[in-house]
Amino acid sequence: MSLVFLSLLGCDHTGFAFRPEVTDAPAVSDLGEIVPLDVEEWTSADRDALAFPDSVIYSEVGADANPGNVTGATVHFIGTGGNICVIVDPEAVYWARSLAASGAGRYKYDDDYTDDGDIDMDIGLTAFYTGSPGVEMGDFKATYSDESGVDHQIEFNECVQTGYGGSADVHAGRATAEQCLINTDQEAGIEYTIALRTFALPLNDSRLGFAVGAFDVGTAKCDAVFQNGSDPECLFPDEGTMGAPGDRSGIEQAYCGGAGEVNNYCEAHLADENAPCTEPKQTYDPGTGSSDTGG
Repeated sequence: MSLVFLSLLGCDHTGFAFRPEVTDAPAVSDLGEIVPLDVEEWTSADRDALAFPDSVIYSEVGADANPGNVTGATVHFIGTGGNICVIVDPEAVYWARSLAASGAGRYKYDDDYTDDGDIDMDIGLTAFYTGSPGVEMGDFKATYSDESGVDHQIEFNECVQTGYGGSADVHAGRATAEQCLINTDQEAGIEYTIALRTFALPLNDSRLGFAVGAFDVGTAKCDAVFQNGSDPECLFPDEGTMGAPGDRSGIEQAYCGGAGEVNNYCEAHLADENAPCTEPKQTYDPGTGSSDTGG
């Protein structure tokens, strides 16, 4: 009797609430070829992502019926001989509210994390990709056995991102864009594969929308793609709704306007059914200066 009573009081540690649901969004897909866009064309067109569907591709990824399978998407491009900047932006936007007593550009409201997803990017020569595009995700790793029978892992991923302290093999977090500069010198006409592996699907709908773009920047770096050093999040609008305006369009536009715009938008939409912000559980004195909360 006591065992039954204890079982009724027990906590649910199954984690089912955080497991994604299977939807009609593809678990694994191949998006075909993406054509690196000359950065000067991008600049002259006022950086309109929808004007270049061959160079900026919108898509989405969902969950697999087998939760043990890696999900994601692949896309390939042909080396031009120059530097290719590849950028992927997963939905939607992410910010962290500061608890500091002072400081400029502070967010007053919490981000709704349930609408955010995370997708990680690796890039390498297609010849080294171990997956089957559209069928199964892979990587760019190979194993070499020396004469003593000792195995050594060889890494062919050319999308090397660094973190704090110069740590390697890192990726950006939820709803945060990633970028890589691939030098295709001596590799003109050779095919590369972009592997976009799902790290986390949004909890609200188990569908992760994203946009991926490729730009030929010649001998320059990815900075040439951005205007005045703008946030990579602001490069491809409405990535969560395949490029069309959606219920997160307003908060994305506000985010690109700064913390003050986010604060204003959240205050006006906090009571919405699908509000992109939440009232903070812990509060702090926002200060009296307009600079403290971004205006």
